[in-house]
Amino acid sequence: MITIFEDSNALNFEPISLTRPVFDIRYGSLTLYERLKELSNNKITAFYVRDSLKELAKKKHLNSLSSYEEASNKVWLNGSVVWTKDLIDKVISSKKSVFVTEGNLVGLNSLNDNSVIIDLIKDFSIEKIPEGVMVHDLKVEKINYLWDILNNIKSIVIEEQKNSNVLLKEYKNIVIDESGGPVIIQDNVVIEPFTYLKGPLIIDEGSKILSHSRIENSIIGPGCKIGGEVSGTIFQGWSNKAHYGFLGDSFVGEWINFGAGATNSNLKNNYKSVLVSVNNNIIDTNSLFIGLFIGDHSKISIGSQINTGTNIGVGCSILAQTFPDTHIPSFSFYNNGSIKKINFKKFIETTKIVKDRRNQFLDDKEIKLLKKIHKLLLIS
Repeated sequence: MITIFEDSNALNFEPISLTRPVFDIRYGSLTLYERLKELSNNKITAFYVRDSLKELAKKKHLNSLSSYEEASNKVWLNGSVVWTKDLIDKVISSKKSVFVTEGNLVGLNSLNDNSVIIDLIKDFSIEKIPEGVMVHDLKVEKINYLWDILNNIKSIVIEEQKNSNVLLKEYKNIVIDESGGPVIIQDNVVIEPFTYLKGPLIIDEGSKILSHSRIENSIIGPGCKIGGEVSGTIFQGWSNKAHYGFLGDSFVGEWINFGAGATNSNLKNNYKSVLVSVNNNIIDTNSLFIGLFIGDHSKISIGSQINTGTNIGVGCSILAQTFPDTHIPSFSFYNNGSIKKINFKKFIETTKIVKDRRNQFLDDKEIKLLKKIHKLLLIS
């Protein structure tokens, strides 16, 4: 049996990782956890996450995962790795081993002492590995930032097509262009007429694509309503961009709404690599095309313009007819240059209404996590 874990770099995936473990981030129609579960033949039985997410993770995976303290699993796998079956088998078949990729801890087997394992996960260095434990360099792809997943959209969709039984249906008055990659449309998806869909593209269950839309090179999670022009973008799920406006090279969390005409830039005028503020650091993405990263429950008002490489936290409300700051902390109300904290009580009231409209429920564990994020910002 296997424990899936997130390492000390989990907040490098903010804002999406502020409200979920890294392994619950979307990677195609599946999350990283769901993908690893399939590859390991359902051997994932426990998890290790940040303390702030422990209760929520246990509730979300109630029937499949328990906390690591309740298991005695010898094999531990990093949830931010793009695993293959062969590499999983290599870790499982090893004895008393640590697996490393470019200085990052990606797997362990048979260390037997949870306190040693947690210490390695929290602050990994070769020097901390106990005597008698073998160290293996594993050639595996580790995802370090959200844009790493955006860069993988084509390979994600191709891999999913190979393993999928979903057949592309006939749609009237719709153009489906697979010259650049496969188009996968899951069950219970509505595609309105006069829409252009260009692969690589995944549209997940329960989503709706509105008329006169152009969607390409993207992954649309479940329960989304999408319109206008979308390119190079991943929707975690349950978000709306129902109107005209461009969204490109972006990663969108859950329960987000884009107003009519909201548009983002994904390319700098000087054609230089885009810098993004992540986890209190300015990171060079080494990419020309980077758009918007936006956390759960945030809202972009009508006509707003979002700059290249913008990071917007959880629970924000953005009203901007000129480009706002490229880093907006969680629970911020940004109004054309002025910024203040959102009233948390009113935010929760609205969020309950939003989820209720989709027959979903905002439970106490989720509220508790959102309150923690809000409180930390007030302290800082």
